Amino acid sequence: MDSGKVISEYKKLLGNEKYELTGQMDIISNEDLYHYDVTVNYLEGDYYKASLINKDNNHEQIILKNDDGVYVITPDLNKSFKFQSEWPYNSSQAYILSSLLKDLENDSNVVFEEKDDNYYLTSSVSYPNNSALISQKITFGKDYVPKKVEVYNKDGIANITLNISKIDFKPKFDKEIFDIKSTVANDCCTVNKITDVVYPMYLPEGTLFKNEETIKTENSERVILTFTGEKGFTLIEEASKAPEEFEITTTSGELVFYENVLGSLTGTTLNWTMDGKDYYIISDNLTNEELLKVASSTAVVSLTK
Repeated sequence: MDSGKVISEYKKLLGNEKYELTGQMDIISNEDLYHYDVTVNYLEGDYYKASLINKDNNHEQIILKNDDGVYVITPDLNKSFKFQSEWPYNSSQAYILSSLLKDLENDSNVVFEEKDDNYYLTSSVSYPNNSALISQKITFGKDYVPKKVEVYNKDGIANITLNISKIDFKPKFDKEIFDIKSTVANDCCTVNKITDVVYPMYLPEGTLFKNEETIKTENSERVILTFTGEKGFTLIEEASKAPEEFEITTTSGELVFYENVLGSLTGTTLNWTMDGKDYYIISDNLTNEELLKVASSTAVVSLTK
């Protein structure tokens, strides 16, 4: 047995017209650990639906790809962002089976190991917005079905661990689940007040906290944090407002999932939704990766002021 045989047999499995994957994904962000329940539905013809539920606060977001485009949906806020995006093909994705195959096929130096009735294949990865992630180890059963994916940084620490509970290659769902209307929640929440301001734990060298301002409107609240220096930026936090009818906002940004942040990234801005709040970072001086590092480091306790 060698890596080529495992990859070949795994590729045959992916010839099935659809699958449903369920599992738990753990992500290390700074010193925090985030736990997600993950469900991925795939249907031949380029249909994907990935549900990510943060187990710490039960906050669900869905990435949906259908004939109309790619969406990031927050069901309990009754809204969605629409992207013209190459997701899931523009980056490695631990929870997308075709992405695992692509990484294996693109690496001519896959490391193979066989023990304890499992096959272990280690390959390089491609995370354009997270240069810290350099390799992954995929655990396959003797049936060539993936059981676990670990994505490592250069220090050999697993920043992403996906434990796969089940992959069903004959799931009972139909094409309708890839209709955006199937994701709309019946009960939506509206948050009018910001109870906890979050502050970035990561700041680029030479960047300093300057100012905090709270702006209250008739039905919402916004906090503006200003940071100065060569790598200065503005972080805006606003209480999310759920529209009465499902709302789709088209964005020119790139869909990104970086540690605990799932959002829209352009050259100078990043926006995302988390815990009932909408966040925006604006900067002419931060790289894409720096924008994402600042965003993923936000926490309630201020260590930066």
